[in-house]
Amino acid sequence: MVISGKSSFVALLGHPVTQVRSPEPINEWFAANQVEAIIFPMDVYSEQVPTLLASVRGIRNCIGLSVTVPHKQLVARHVDALTERARAIGAVNIVRRSSDGRLLGDMVDGIAMTKALTNNGVSLHGARAAVVGAGGAGLAILHALGEAGVASLVIIEIDPARRAAAASSLARSFPQLELLDVWPEGQAVNLVINASTLGMREGDPFPVALERLQGVRIVADVVTKPSIAPWLEAARSQGHKIQLGEEMTLAQIPIQLDFWGFRPNSHC
Repeated sequence: MVISGKSSFVALLGHPVTQVRSPEPINEWFAANQVEAIIFPMDVYSEQVPTLLASVRGIRNCIGLSVTVPHKQLVARHVDALTERARAIGAVNIVRRSSDGRLLGDMVDGIAMTKALTNNGVSLHGARAAVVGAGGAGLAILHALGEAGVASLVIIEIDPARRAAAASSLARSFPQLELLDVWPEGQAVNLVINASTLGMREGDPFPVALERLQGVRIVADVVTKPSIAPWLEAARSQGHKIQLGEEMTLAQIPIQLDFWGFRPNSHC
């Protein structure tokens, strides 16, 4: 990859950023398609994010941003415009900078998760799902599952206010959807998704106890480092099909490239 005065860039904002996996495949796509651009991680404290966004508006060779934990909701409050999807969720994970410096945010974690699940042969229509975590990625995934036609959602979130906000948002968008905040006794759950950061740190508890997974078709995670979280490893050892966090990351790369103005091809 050659960086010249003609090069442009995407910054990936987060704290920490050591766990991120998307720069490598995106940079590989840039190189394979002879695009003079680069994406690189920026470890930024939350209190500095508004200042950084103000600076990005004036950087003419900045294509946009990728956003990871914990900044997804914060960035949504400081961009100039949001897609309808991002507005409903209240969070963004990608930002496009226009030629006049305006910043447009979108949230595609959810559709990336459902795309990865579909790639794994999971039928979502009518399914009963449980999602751990209702933060930026979690709420995006909950909304995407609603869009995909799941029949029931269990929202597992330790913060009561966040859980209530997620339930309220989903009830407005999907009035027919059954919403639960406790595990349904005597009813099968078809898929379980960890949309929290549990598993990133050594010694983290499992997002869902293994005994709860009986009858679950697939266990999915958003965590990308470690590549296979201990919870997923344990679930696999019990015979469950698993979906790695990296699969969601790879599923959204073509979506991100398109949002930034590129035309991804089969090399993604």
